Amino acid sequence: MASISWNPTSQDREPYVKPEEVYYGSTGSTSAPLKLRIATGGAGQSGLVRALADAFIDDQVKRTGCEPFSVGWLKSDTSASFNYLAQAAADLSITYHGVAEETAIAQGIADRRVYAWRDHFMLVGPKSNPAQLSTDGTTPIETLFTQLFRAAVASNNSIRFLTRFDKSATNIKESHVWAAIGQTPWSYPYSFWYHVVPMFPFQALEAAAKLGEYSLVDWGTWNGVQDFVRKEMIVYLLGKDDTPEMLNPARVLVGTHARNKEVANAFADWMIRDDGGQKVVEGFAINGVVLYSKAPKEG
Repeated sequence: MASISWNPTSQDREPYVKPEEVYYGSTGSTSAPLKLRIATGGAGQSGLVRALADAFIDDQVKRTGCEPFSVGWLKSDTSASFNYLAQAAADLSITYHGVAEETAIAQGIADRRVYAWRDHFMLVGPKSNPAQLSTDGTTPIETLFTQLFRAAVASNNSIRFLTRFDKSATNIKESHVWAAIGQTPWSYPYSFWYHVVPMFPFQALEAAAKLGEYSLVDWGTWNGVQDFVRKEMIVYLLGKDDTPEMLNPARVLVGTHARNKEVANAFADWMIRDDGGQKVVEGFAINGVVLYSKAPKEG
């Protein structure tokens, strides 16, 4: 996923980015004007963005009496989302990297940030477990990566780790873990067991399943992907709310240059309401499995 470069001297030229999907709420009015553009990745693929958008539209129409409108999802990774905000191609983003979000605000790309929900990272891999990783579910992620590294080198690269290598939050997280154990497999000389597959979350996980490779993913992606993918893999470690090193916190950033700033701020307000976005997050499930946790109370 290539990032779009930002020329801060050309704010009058707002690039059009075709939404991956457009949502209309329960009105189903396909002629309703597009009033909000949300840039994000995995939450769009899992269907959460659709659920949030539909509920938000219905809430606004009912509570404010406004005319029906539509919401577009711009498919992007965390890094590309910042660029969409900078160029005003998106009104708001949902991203997963705290330091980068604070930088975006410091740079004037965004001017508001609210906690939206919690996702959780997980290490998955083939059922055959050729690296003989611990399967007790409690082994620290650094230990598992160390075991995986040793096995991959000993196997002469036949045991592999699949990385999206796309500056997504997941890619950034696994890079941090590799560096924490003293490894940078993307550096020269390149480690061939480090398999680069620059795809969006669902497609990358499907590739890992078909190739029998290990990978770091998030809980939302794991449960949102097609059943046949999960049937080929097992979970070695799943993050919980009380394991901060495996948390994947999502936050809404309102773009400073948003074309629909009023609606973007209204969405941020609604997102943190217990009877608004948090209710949608709490009830969003696929096949009976709740994918995300509500945001903690901040402040």
